Amino acid sequence: MKFVKIAATALFFTAGINAAQAAEGPLFAYVEGRLGYETPTISEDKIYKLGNSASIGIEGGAGLKVSKIANVGAFVNYDSATSETCNSGYCLGSNGNLAYGLRADFRAADKLGIYVKGGADSFSLRAKVPGYAATQRLNGAMGAIGVTFDLSRHAYVGVEANYADLGKFAGANFQRRHVAVTLGLRI
Repeated sequence: MKFVKIAATALFFTAGINAAQAAEGPLFAYVEGRLGYETPTISEDKIYKLGNSASIGIEGGAGLKVSKIANVGAFVNYDSATSETCNSGYCLGSNGNLAYGLRADFRAADKLGIYVKGGADSFSLRAKVPGYAATQRLNGAMGAIGVTFDLSRHAYVGVEANYADLGKFAGANFQRRHVAVTLGLRI
């Protein structure tokens, strides 16, 4: 709950101060709140879900306007989620996700944008056995595609689908599938 309050405060505090001061030049920045749904998986011969859960997060980025219809830049986001699957007291699940990389935005229509992201992903895998719990960071590549709809000159809503291939751990391949709705502000 503390994370939610911090994210909401940052989003709306930034909106109040920077919306009126947004630069018209070639550089831009943005911040967005994210509400999503996460499904981490393990794949061997079949795909096994490690549960699923709601996620809440925040993303920020900055970049360069390269034309009237295209922007390129960098992003970083963190999503907090706690998906989990258990069997006889042995549990495996998620404990947060950090992603960062490059983002390219394209104007598809007057208020409609499409973007793609690519970069690195750092997923926190949580394991619990009777009397013990531990986390392990799994790192890999990620990609995402999303759509934004402008609510005003600075505010937008969006939806994003992303996937991360987190490599092998203990002989199994781990992935993260995630969808999110976003509320953002260009500053």
